[in-house]
Amino acid sequence: MPKVPKWMANAMESLFSGMYHPVKVIAIEDLQPRLRKIRFEGDFANVKKEFIPGNVIEFRISDTEFRHYTPSYFNREAGVCDVLFYLHDKGPGSKWVENLKVGNKLNLLGPGGKIRYNPEFKIHIAFGDETSLGSFVCIKNETEIQNHQFFGIAELDHKNKHWTQVLGLDVFTVSKDESTKANNAILKLEELLKQENLNKSETSFYLTGNAKSILSIKKFLIGNGFTSKQIQTEPYWVEGKTGL
Repeated sequence: MPKVPKWMANAMESLFSGMYHPVKVIAIEDLQPRLRKIRFEGDFANVKKEFIPGNVIEFRISDTEFRHYTPSYFNREAGVCDVLFYLHDKGPGSKWVENLKVGNKLNLLGPGGKIRYNPEFKIHIAFGDETSLGSFVCIKNETEIQNHQFFGIAELDHKNKHWTQVLGLDVFTVSKDESTKANNAILKLEELLKQENLNKSETSFYLTGNAKSILSIKKFLIGNGFTSKQIQTEPYWVEGKTGL
């Protein structure tokens, strides 16, 4: 639901008012020139759905546009939520984030979405790009709580490959391959599966970020004997389209 007419956006906010939660920006930290961490504070006592790592939240960023973001941290009891934003300066969402200030009041919708950490599996592998790093952090932290294994493959622009270290993520980083989507990531994933000798039946995958890269990774996994139940996907963006 990236863009709708203003009258419809107003009607939806009114109709689903019980699902919107007032929050305030209480901290902004630029971890890197284009990597921004923002903490939101609010009363989440009435949140109807329990937050599960991998879930998304949503903000109305203008009269007609909404955007989904994946929290890196969500604490219902403390009433705080952290989001890592990639300031790519290529759309209204990025510009909205750049203009946020401490003290700004917003309405947060969620949590929800297609990705949900699955504790039935003992091995968790995340794939994504700059837009996925919040999800990486959240899922990694949950694996530590559950005493599970975590692996990640981050497909990043060369100038951003150090971001995983900034975030304390011990994951593999590969350069984007624009000619063949996720080609470098697939090579690294193939290497990971062989080297670690992972138990296939105990492995779960979380694929986020670019829609075309996700399709390539999923096709590779299905071709290597993994089932759809083991593969969760949520595209955040695709070339030629503003917002998903």
